[in-house]
Amino acid sequence: MLRQVVIWLLIFIVLAALTLWVIGGGPRSVFNDITSIDFLEPITPDEGVGFRLPWQPTQLFVPIDITKALQISDPYANDPGNAQAELLALTEEYERLNREAAEMRNFGTPSTYVGAVFIARDEGGIHATDANTEYVQLQAEYRNNSPINIQGWSLESALTGVRVVIPGAAAPFSQGIPNTLGAVALAPGGVAILTSGSSPVGVSFRENTCTGYLQQFQSFTPPLAERCPSPSSLMPLSEQNLMRYGAECFDALQGIQSCQFPQELPQTLTATCRTQLADTLSYNGCVRTQSYRADFHDNVWRLYLGAPGEIWRASHDVIRLLDAQGRTVDVFTY
Repeated sequence: MLRQVVIWLLIFIVLAALTLWVIGGGPRSVFNDITSIDFLEPITPDEGVGFRLPWQPTQLFVPIDITKALQISDPYANDPGNAQAELLALTEEYERLNREAAEMRNFGTPSTYVGAVFIARDEGGIHATDANTEYVQLQAEYRNNSPINIQGWSLESALTGVRVVIPGAAAPFSQGIPNTLGAVALAPGGVAILTSGSSPVGVSFRENTCTGYLQQFQSFTPPLAERCPSPSSLMPLSEQNLMRYGAECFDALQGIQSCQFPQELPQTLTATCRTQLADTLSYNGCVRTQSYRADFHDNVWRLYLGAPGEIWRASHDVIRLLDAQGRTVDVFTY
């Protein structure tokens, strides 16, 4: 019974809608609407209005301008070199990451001194094939708060496995007599030059204001700094010295250069003058008169490993700086 009621209700609604459509004009109204459309006129966005269909009432919808949204820009249109520059930057970044990964593999267990002392990136002494001219240079960071004792530290080749211990040194060095060797402490900014061969003076030493005298008769690589006190400051002109050594002694003094031991002196000089000049203008004589000064010691150490031949490969090698516990302080790859 209910089903029949529903069916008759639906039939009634359809008939009512059809009746209203016929009263409103029926098929004639649909034909008039279609023929009123100008199909020959292209559908384009109105200027200042935006995109809408020809039969769309402008008062019912807010016009939207989509012309800019349809414009696709090329990021490299104005500068074609940008693509190449970006590719180059990506390549450099890739190479940098590869280098960092390789360095991490070569580094080993980090030391607490990482960043405080490092191997100078100087290949000048590494490529030498003579032990007496082959050297590695260490340097302490300038921002360190105190000297760093490198006693017991070592250098090691990651490729050959050769490992050498950093020796002690004399500070100051005394010429012609046995020297006491102590620990090497690098002050902030201090430098240690580790030569593979033997010392020209027999021991490792710390440079000072007088070591330029050693350069006159021995060969050092790299050369020692020649900044010795002037001869006149070592043997000052005074009334007492004039009476003791004579005026001709001070005339001869003026012709002698700094850091030079007098080898050819005028025969007219007295024996006292000759002895005094030879004793004063020498390395030991300079140390004797200058070692009390606050600026006597330089911040450079000359350390000698005593190897009979070259230690580091002349072509390529990986040199590790190890602390006393064998942990890595720095790595130099070349």
